[in-house]
Amino acid sequence: MTHNKQAVVDFNSSVVNKTPCSIIMEVEVSENVVSKEIEAAFCQIQKEAKIDGFRHGKVSMEVVKKKFAVEAKNRAVENSIRKTVLSVLDKESFVPFDLPVVDELNYERGRNLKYRFTAESHPKVEVKDYKDIPVRKEVFKVTGKILERSLNALRERNARLVPSKTAVVSDKSLVLADYDAFDAAGKTLSEVSAKGNMLDLGSENTLKGFKDALKGAKTAEEKEAKIEYPSDYPNKTLAGKTVEFKIKVNEIKEKELPELNDDFAKDAGAENLEDLKTKVKEAIEAEETRRQNMDVEKQIIDYLLEKNKFEVPQSLIERQKKTLVERMKSYMQNQGVSKEYVEKQAELGNAKFRDEAEKNVRLSYILNAVYEKENLATDADIEAEKNKIKASNPERESSVDKYFEEKKESITLSLKEEKLFDFFLKNAKVAVEEKDMPLKKD
Repeated sequence: MTHNKQAVVDFNSSVVNKTPCSIIMEVEVSENVVSKEIEAAFCQIQKEAKIDGFRHGKVSMEVVKKKFAVEAKNRAVENSIRKTVLSVLDKESFVPFDLPVVDELNYERGRNLKYRFTAESHPKVEVKDYKDIPVRKEVFKVTGKILERSLNALRERNARLVPSKTAVVSDKSLVLADYDAFDAAGKTLSEVSAKGNMLDLGSENTLKGFKDALKGAKTAEEKEAKIEYPSDYPNKTLAGKTVEFKIKVNEIKEKELPELNDDFAKDAGAENLEDLKTKVKEAIEAEETRRQNMDVEKQIIDYLLEKNKFEVPQSLIERQKKTLVERMKSYMQNQGVSKEYVEKQAELGNAKFRDEAEKNVRLSYILNAVYEKENLATDADIEAEKNKIKASNPERESSVDKYFEEKKESITLSLKEEKLFDFFLKNAKVAVEEKDMPLKKD
């Protein structure tokens, strides 16, 4: 056992396990120390105790020791640990970033107190290879075909629904239908059945079984469809089951697209058709720039993680993993997914998200280390951002000040990330490759 130099008679300690980010230690505290803490606890309890028949603070010590023995013992143990644990860590030159966690405890009156604890520290990070990062940047040019497709998509969004000219369902029809659903035993599934539901056969979201069954149907005609749902289908009622549908076609509609002319352009908020084309092209280019930035950022992150592998605190990984799982649950709940399915996915996420959580924590250490080493941002950057927004909103200066005061932490983080990736990109080896923007089908 290793002895504390400042208080040899007070406690002994030994290292059970030590890594760059964690330490597990066993400590034995002298009974003399704990006994003194127990007496001190009784004296404090005597001052605080309120017992019928006694004035406040005047309860006899005999009564205090009889009624509050367990509480005094618990306080003494807690104080003994608190007074020794940091000295134990100091002796090992281990600086924790959070309170150590006591995971084993053994104490009886008249014997030494024994406990074991785990503590974690931040890793010492020396970031390697964060300059001259090889980056491949694909630049997609907006072609005439892409512009035409986008303008047609705009027309699609502004289309009117009109009765079908052929009165026969095609693969682009919109069918207003009633349908009843039945399980394998022929029992009606009322929660799946529907009246007056619009099925868009041109949509990727419409099940293939519906498309195959309805194609070629006419108004008032009845069709049957058998659909096998995958086992991981979000709707638990349908997951892994085969459902038979009896479908009645009520109406067949089709989209009538507006003419691509100046009138359409004005309705869309442009001056004329040429102005609309310019605006649509600019929107595509802005989205393409966002895609490029995301792709380049991912390449930089992947490279930094590959070149800088080191241990990070397990507790931070667990916290990050919990955040990822909660984010997934929130997203699925907002999509209307059943509670049972959400909980099942959350359980799977506890294992699935561990690697991602570890990478996120490690990346935060890498980015912070580069940020500090390169001295990338100061308070002047925040002030400059604030003044820029004030200049754009001269009548709202006090609101801008208030916003920056309340959101300083998130604004600082955003500026920090922007500065970091600007720095990485300026110091990267970027290979630019220009291509025509591919069509979706390609």
